[in-house]
Amino acid sequence: MNSKRIQDILKTTLSLAIGVAIIWLLYRKTNLREVWEIASSAHFGIIASSLVFGLLGNYFRALRWELFLNSLGYRPKRESIVFATFGNYAVNFLLPRAGDLWRCGIVTKYDQIPFSKTFETFFVDKILDILAGVVLVIISLALYVDFFVSYFHQNPGFAENFTKLFTSVWLYLLLILISGGIFVMFFYFKENPLVKKVNKFLQVVQYDMVLIAKMKSKGKIIIYTVLAWLSFYVYFYICFYAFDFTKNLGPIIGWIVYAMSNVGVAVPVQGGVGTWHFMVISSLVIFGIGYEEASAFAGAIFTVQSVWIILLGVMGILALPYVKREKENLGLPVIENQKQ
Repeated sequence: MNSKRIQDILKTTLSLAIGVAIIWLLYRKTNLREVWEIASSAHFGIIASSLVFGLLGNYFRALRWELFLNSLGYRPKRESIVFATFGNYAVNFLLPRAGDLWRCGIVTKYDQIPFSKTFETFFVDKILDILAGVVLVIISLALYVDFFVSYFHQNPGFAENFTKLFTSVWLYLLLILISGGIFVMFFYFKENPLVKKVNKFLQVVQYDMVLIAKMKSKGKIIIYTVLAWLSFYVYFYICFYAFDFTKNLGPIIGWIVYAMSNVGVAVPVQGGVGTWHFMVISSLVIFGIGYEEASAFAGAIFTVQSVWIILLGVMGILALPYVKREKENLGLPVIENQKQ
């Protein structure tokens, strides 16, 4: 077994262990039989009806990524982009963030678009989602500032760790070292063959970023981003109606808990295992939901939605080889598109 394979296994095991440890800490003091009974009493028909919105959210994400690829002149089959996007989130359950690279690589393989192009466009696509997530939290803060005051009061460790991160001398020392290293590399070793290759690559990236910035479909990018995040919100909020103790909380509280759940997903563990549960449970408790009830809600919704994401992903992975592609156009940019 090669070292890369061993590293992947260790990374997967460590990440999963962290997620499992968090779940154990969350559920260790609960009455598991009571949690199971509460979860079993849910209206699973309502939860099932929410799943279509999870599919729609990822579909809109795929359409947005397609627009970025189009801006560089590439016209892959839409089905290929959609199936690769579905597969992305399933692969993430095997190895944290591995699905992101897999998505780029699989489109490179089947549609013969250079990996540098798929990765560049994916990176821009990811930045958009990060910004959207930040906006989501800011809107939540504006809607219910008292919640965040209560949250940090009841979870002092969360606020303390966040503060320590940005007040740590080591963080700024590391940033200075990285910046200094980059300066030395490009100023004093600019004739080095490796540095020349990196510099050339960065020039290509800069050119591509200009093309993306000049794309004519900016309006569609915003629309697809809004539709994707609204779909995921409805995907989450509908599930409130599956339980008697959450159905009357209302859409604003649903929005806030959804925003906090996305903070949990941002942590690099498989599918947000553990961290998602923590954010949802701790948020619901602040809104007056009992700990067992909140635990049952988080456990039931996460399980059903995770199975759904994995099934969609497996379907996408299996369907990718059967997408009908025009071989003569594979990997060939449409030149006129680059003049946008």
